[in-house]
Amino acid sequence: MVFAAAYQSKDPSTRAASLIRFANAFPDSARASQAMAIAAASYQQAQQYPKMLEVANGILTKDPNDVSMMILLADYYSEKGEQLDKAESYARKAVDLLGAAKKPEGVSDEDWQRQVSLQKGLALSALGQANISRKRDVQALENFKAAAPLLKPDAVTYGRNQYRLGFALLNLKRIPEARAALTEAASVDSPYRGLAQQARKKSS
Repeated sequence: MVFAAAYQSKDPSTRAASLIRFANAFPDSARASQAMAIAAASYQQAQQYPKMLEVANGILTKDPNDVSMMILLADYYSEKGEQLDKAESYARKAVDLLGAAKKPEGVSDEDWQRQVSLQKGLALSALGQANISRKRDVQALENFKAAAPLLKPDAVTYGRNQYRLGFALLNLKRIPEARAALTEAASVDSPYRGLAQQARKKSS
């Protein structure tokens, strides 16, 4: 009941703080680690990134193989263009671990496959963005192309990936392909729609 009350808080900052209090009060609870993971994601949603980083890094200190936190940090660092070695390391390790991950009890095959595919897509897209920052556009292109079908069910991350793909192609002077990728990004209902439309116009 305490966990449920904390989880149901609509404000992400309040939710995160409540979940951390729960985890600290009941460290031996089976839900303690889940509470901390949701807290990190909630701080991300609230754009309170220093707190997100503190919680996520704390989780990885206890469990270096926590895939969701590796992806969260790889995504954040690659988007910011910071700590690229760490972003790449986390993204690659997450992809490797997901390849060998076993389905938990009580989760349907369909839901498990959807979760694994989305997480792998996020890791590959983060790896691609890190490669963009390092001017490794060919490698980035491969990453974004591999991520695309995995992210397609999720409009926001798919739109972002196609927007990134468009930029990788622009950097490689492959203009027709870049325009196609940006057109696809603009067709998806995501925060990247307007950015993709602007980039497509500039590429004309």
